[in-house]
Order: sequence, then structure tokens, then C-alpha cells
Amino acid sequence: MHRRLLFSRLLVVAIVAAALTSHHIYSKEAVADLVMEISAYLLLGVSAIGRAWASAFVAGRKNEVLVMDGPYSITRNPLYFFSFVGFLGAGLAFESLAIAAGMVAIFFVTHWGAILAEERRLHGLFAQDYEAYAVAVPRFLPRPWLLHNSPAVTMNPSVFTRMVFECALIGLIYAGAELIEWGHLHGLIPVLFRIP
Repeated sequence: MHRRLLFSRLLVVAIVAAALTSHHIYSKEAVADLVMEISAYLLLGVSAIGRAWASAFVAGRKNEVLVMDGPYSITRNPLYFFSFVGFLGAGLAFESLAIAAGMVAIFFVTHWGAILAEERRLHGLFAQDYEAYAVAVPRFLPRPWLLHNSPAVTMNPSVFTRMVFECALIGLIYAGAELIEWGHLHGLIPVLFRIP
């Protein structure tokens, strides 16, 4: 896991380096630019809220019970799904389809193996219960119509608080991308090349 996180962070640093030295090809008044800005803002918001929502259901229960309610009733991997949404939003925050594609690729290269390993671990812990769950609930893309909630959820408040804090930081991605763009537009950060 630590290697995966380190590799993921190194790839993200490479993408951020590309974002620092490049600028998108769209004019500030272009519809494409506006669509990417709005999409990025919405996707990052959904990512932050979704990760906090999923954390509320799993905080402190991860290895004790098979969590199958709330966001875990619509996808078996809601934390990973909402992370994917955040990766896509982060790429679009730079108003570049190339950077967005790079972020999506980074997500799948660094997270898909972890998703499969997590499923094997849960199958080992919960056997037949997990098999039935895997048949009923999709691995990755949510099916919102499957949503069901328990009347109450027990969680570890310190784990949940840490997760909410981490989720709140997702919004800083948009601010950082806008700051980089401002630096490009005002000549404070040099643009070495342009990308779509």
C-alpha cells in the first residue's frame, strides 16, 4: 500500500509539474474553458462529499463487519469511486483534457490493483457473505437505485474526523489550479508549451 501511495504521489507530482509549465489552448472566454471549470468544481465537490459520506459508514468498522449500507449499497468501492471523481476533477481544474486524461490514467494505474486486493481481503474475511454482496452490488460504477440505509451506524469519531479533514482539502485543488492559471496569465509562471 505504501508503495502504491508513493507511486501515485510521484505521478501526480509529474502531472502538476506539467501543469506548472504548460497552459491550455483555450481562451479564457471559450465555452470549453467554462465547461471544464464548472465540471472541475462540481466533480471535486462530489468527490469531497462522497468520500466523507463513505467514511461515515466505514470509519472504525472496516475489518469488523462487511459494510453493505449507505454508499456501500450502490458500489462496493465508494471511497475509490469518489477518489476517481476527484482525480478527474483535479485534471479538469487545470482546464486541460490532456491533464484530465493523465489524472484518470494515474488513478487506474495506481488504484485498480488495490481495489482487487481489497476485494480478495474482504472475501477472505467474510467469505459467502462477500460473495453474495459481490453479486448484488457493482464493483465500481454506482447504481444509485440500489441505495439503502441502516437506521443507525456505529463509527469511530476520530477516524471519521480525520477523513472529513482530508476530504475538505480536496477543495484546495481547484484553488491551486486557479492560482497556477492566474500566474500563467500574468506572466509570473512561465508557459513552456500549450496542451489541449
